[in-house]
Amino acid sequence: MILKALWARLGVATLLPVALVTMTLTPIFTSHLDDQVNSKRLATEAIMTSEYDKLLQGMNESFNQALATAEYPLLRRFLAGPASSRAAEWDTAAQQDWAQLEALFETLLTHYGRYTRMAVIDTHGREWIATSQAPPPARPPVVHRDATSAFQRAMALRPRDLYISSPRLGATGEDGSTASPVIDIAAPIFDHQGERLGVLLFTLDWSRITASLSQTPLGDGAKILLVDAQGTSLLPDGEGQKRSRFGHSLASQWPAIWAAMAANQQGVITLDEYLLGLRTHDIRTHHYRSQAVTIVSDAETQPWHLGILTPRPSLMNQLIKTPTQLLAIVLVYLLSVAFGIFWVMSDHRLRGLRQRALAFSRKARQYAGEVQDLYEHAPCGYHSLDSDGRVIKINRTELEWLGYRGDEVIGKRYYRDFVTAETRAAFDAAFHQVLGQGKEGAAECELLCRDGSHLPVAIKATAHVTEDGFQYSRAMVFDLSERKSLEMRLERQALTDPLTGLGNRRYLENQAAMEIARAERNRAPLALIAIDLDHFKRINDAHGHDVGDLVLQSFANTAKQQLRAGDVLCRMGGEEFVVLLPDTSRDQALQIAQRLREAIAATPAEVGHATTVSETLAYSASMGVTLVSAGESTLRPAINRADQGRYAAKGAGRNRVEWEEA
Repeated sequence: MILKALWARLGVATLLPVALVTMTLTPIFTSHLDDQVNSKRLATEAIMTSEYDKLLQGMNESFNQALATAEYPLLRRFLAGPASSRAAEWDTAAQQDWAQLEALFETLLTHYGRYTRMAVIDTHGREWIATSQAPPPARPPVVHRDATSAFQRAMALRPRDLYISSPRLGATGEDGSTASPVIDIAAPIFDHQGERLGVLLFTLDWSRITASLSQTPLGDGAKILLVDAQGTSLLPDGEGQKRSRFGHSLASQWPAIWAAMAANQQGVITLDEYLLGLRTHDIRTHHYRSQAVTIVSDAETQPWHLGILTPRPSLMNQLIKTPTQLLAIVLVYLLSVAFGIFWVMSDHRLRGLRQRALAFSRKARQYAGEVQDLYEHAPCGYHSLDSDGRVIKINRTELEWLGYRGDEVIGKRYYRDFVTAETRAAFDAAFHQVLGQGKEGAAECELLCRDGSHLPVAIKATAHVTEDGFQYSRAMVFDLSERKSLEMRLERQALTDPLTGLGNRRYLENQAAMEIARAERNRAPLALIAIDLDHFKRINDAHGHDVGDLVLQSFANTAKQQLRAGDVLCRMGGEEFVVLLPDTSRDQALQIAQRLREAIAATPAEVGHATTVSETLAYSASMGVTLVSAGESTLRPAINRADQGRYAAKGAGRNRVEWEEA
């Protein structure tokens, strides 16, 4: 009994001091650990902001360099010059332009150091000038690049637009060295009259742009991440930094970290074992720091996610880093834890095309006996006219369109009699071209059918000429009914926002040109309201994008009811709208904006059962109002001012109207 009591007291004497020390140290270490986490969070966010700005600065400098180079007068003059690919056929001035451009590109390549290759490609896909870090080939030859993605995408762009490829591995060096990641920057080249001349292609050394990321001082176990929208690593392989290698999948390597990056835009996120600082950047929409109007890239790779992954401070890590502290605690307890590929020349493809052309020619000769049947029942119309325009031959397809028999038309009717009076001038001009020196002509006309209907067609005609002179014309006639109908639908769709039914940015530009011209003629005021729905992202996040769409539609309906018949309401994108107010003074514009704001606040959106809270959802809007100043040829300055007013309204608490002086 006495021994049992002794062991019990010894147990209490051992456990009680341990418990008391633990209770005493726990708040201290917890507070210290919280301070360490907050300090690490602030440091991570500061490094993230700095590296994000450096990355954007390097990219924007390259974008602006490409835009500026594409507008060099020397480059425009060179592409507008001779089209021969043989140097012997060039005059001295063209040769000098070529040499000056090569010297300019070599200077840019040497001076900036960030480019691995610069090339100029004309509209036919021929590469005239290519400067790279490799020894240059003899000049010419001129190679074809029309099959490349960068060339094709850039040929569809407007002036001061850019195509930016995703980072890819360049070719392996001749000495077997590892390929370095690169990106392609392609800018269209236009002359002063807006005529497309070709494409300027810069290949950018991606490792130069991301060099600062490689040199960022990170703590032990920290990793820097840069991935695309698919979770593929975009950072070049480097020494001294622990990170996923270029091209490897972050989604497979660290699924939880990738899930956190994909679900958040920016900030510092606390994970189980890490702090993740991240920023999301979409070069197609977040290029306001550059001078590009529009940037186009591969949609499946955007946006990019930049992240810094640092180990989350833990009690065990802190103790391991400070062994004296660990020793003291142990003593206290004794006493009482990461190019691709160059493109292939098109010689083989061209040979294949020539072989197929020969095969088609042989088949054409084999089917010569079926030509008459094909002529009569072709999907397009065929006819032949004499020098007076009288029909001497016409196929059944065109006769069926017109509703006549062959004996009623051939040799008896003039073809222009079937053309409507409104389009007869175009037909006559094309027919005179066929009779003239050109011997060919084309026109879009409307044919008057027997039942009184009109048929839109395209006519392409050539002259059949022998040694005796003109014999007859041969024309193909294409039914344009479906194309005209499609063009009308596409034109409507191109000017309309499909969700709200309002005009889009292009529609606003068209209307603005007319209203600015009218305001200048009549010396009338022209006002502008920029509108942004408050906390719209919060609505999408809380209720889903379907409810967000219903809110946008509700706003469009409410705004149309409040605005006047001549006012122009357009959706600029997302939750941003613009109202153009013709013949409206400052005070009138402010009254209209206030009335619209009050109506929006008083008219909740009908969302049905799309939310779990209510069948209606209240929302508000912030607005900036300004006047379009005299002499402004576009709305851009006014929109910028109205946006400033809108930002001021949001900064002042939202659901407000702010005036921005012109």
